[in-house]
Amino acid sequence: MAAQPPALLRTADPPPGRGGIALAQGRYGLRGNVELLLCDASDGLWVLWFNSDPPGTEPEPSGPPPGEWSGALRFGTGRRYDDVQIVQSRHGPHHLEVYARSGTHLHRLRWSPEAAFTTEDPPPAGTVTTATAAETTDGTPWIAHLGTDRQARLLRADPSGHPRLAWSAPPGDASRLPAGNWHTVLLTPLPGSPVPGVGLLGADGGTYVGPAGDSHRLPPARTGAVATAHDGPRFYLWTGGTALDVVHPGASGADRRLELPGEGPVTAIAATPLAHTEGRTDLVLRRGGRLWHLTDDGTGAATSSPVVSRLTSGTNDGPVHRG
Repeated sequence: MAAQPPALLRTADPPPGRGGIALAQGRYGLRGNVELLLCDASDGLWVLWFNSDPPGTEPEPSGPPPGEWSGALRFGTGRRYDDVQIVQSRHGPHHLEVYARSGTHLHRLRWSPEAAFTTEDPPPAGTVTTATAAETTDGTPWIAHLGTDRQARLLRADPSGHPRLAWSAPPGDASRLPAGNWHTVLLTPLPGSPVPGVGLLGADGGTYVGPAGDSHRLPPARTGAVATAHDGPRFYLWTGGTALDVVHPGASGADRRLELPGEGPVTAIAATPLAHTEGRTDLVLRRGGRLWHLTDDGTGAATSSPVVSRLTSGTNDGPVHRG
């Protein structure tokens, strides 16, 4: 007989946030919990996790039951951030790589079981307006960033010295990305490819550049995210309406629209594939000042619910959020 979770005692909305958000499926839990990062309104970053364990699994004391969000933990204090990226690294093996932008400077933090969050040397990206991060299936870290000239550039690191990373621009065509009036750059690692795909978004239209250099037009978008689905990259783009455009570059007839919950503009969005369910992508977006959790199975309408921390009882009950 399946264990019954304890009664819920404490709930709370996420801490006040600003700027970008980040999402990745981690390696903890029976099926890999989902890690969510937020920029605090004034100082540091917050991390929450979604319990992906099967329904009926007994949660940890003071933790969220399956299908619920944890409380938030603050880290990286002493700086006000504008955007954040998270990567579940193959190194460690349970390390999380965090790249956060404060103003025009990119910073790197790393989570390990031994030392929790530590500050690491940042990539030599120079002055940036936006940046994104990914790790290809061979374990190579990648950064894509836009400078003040709106030109997209790539950096990759030699993974052999992890956690100390030596960054350089990749040789050849991989470093040549098209010029344009871009406002967002996205990276998507693809199975078996040593080079990630790159998405460039702009108000007048965007483009996706595949690992082999092939390019596909993307519709105009104000903001967006990308996830690597079983059938290739899946872009989630907000163009200003009441839905997300779901775009599969190069796949004829596969594009869809997902109606959005809530009201108001979408100011941030992040997406991650879920390894335990083929075709599933989880998203978190901020719309009208509220965070929403969406689940897209790749075929029909997405399910959605507000992001709310819900914790069970335990021996060390305290505030829902810590920091």
